[in-house]
Amino acid sequence: MEKLKEDYISIDTRLEYMEAIAVEYVPDVDIDLETGEQYICGTTALPIFIRRCYQNKLYGNFTYEDYIANEDIQNTLKGLGIDIDKFWFLLLFIFDYTCGTCLDGMKATGIGIEQLTKFAQAIADNHKEINQFGVSFKKPITISVKVEGKHQIVIDNANAIGYLATTIINNLKEIEEHPWMQSQQVSISTHAEEKESIQIYLFYKMFNDFFNLSPYNKQFNVRQKKGSTISLSKTLLISRLIYFTKLSKHSKFSDDEDVLKGYIKQYKDKRIDTANSIYF
Repeated sequence: MEKLKEDYISIDTRLEYMEAIAVEYVPDVDIDLETGEQYICGTTALPIFIRRCYQNKLYGNFTYEDYIANEDIQNTLKGLGIDIDKFWFLLLFIFDYTCGTCLDGMKATGIGIEQLTKFAQAIADNHKEINQFGVSFKKPITISVKVEGKHQIVIDNANAIGYLATTIINNLKEIEEHPWMQSQQVSISTHAEEKESIQIYLFYKMFNDFFNLSPYNKQFNVRQKKGSTISLSKTLLISRLIYFTKLSKHSKFSDDEDVLKGYIKQYKDKRIDTANSIYF
């Protein structure tokens, strides 16, 4: 296979699939000077991926030759009408991205609006009543603030706690619209990892998101031909890729999609709290 060239101007057409999913996961954001609104203008992952390819720095211990030789994977790709080489670079990127997030990630905080919502809800769920004396709770409740190197501040006044929760709840819509409240903060110097099962789920999710992108959601929506023994299941294809890339050595991943479906069910609402150390 011809090696990818380190060229950021004339982008290799084989990167079409890779670029499509990278826009979703590593968007390049600019600001409209007239409206002040943000908009996505490609992906910052492209030059990083090209450079890592060219310098042989990508994660993964599998080869293009092994990929081509895997009949189950190749038959499904051909049956779905997927470009073999474009999919190869998609596979390389997704594997590299999941490693950069789960094996070599950076510690990230939760989303601001989500933390505030959970905080206010926890207080509200413990609320008992409001009377002429103020707010009362079912169980004793305190709020503490700890600044490194400083004494901890504790709020144990029920009225203050109740008022704080009410203020947050009444202003959630306005808070949610603030751009700071929708982003995670990352500690670049703090290494963080996710377990193997999370990486497997993220690997699945990225491929599944790719197949749901326009125009691929229609282009690769192919029905099984009567009498054909070649599987056109995208979930089974992803499951086989998990085994092929050695994300899991469990041979069941190459046989059927039931094991992967268990991961999907377990982690479908999981927010990954590590930031990618490669594509950021």
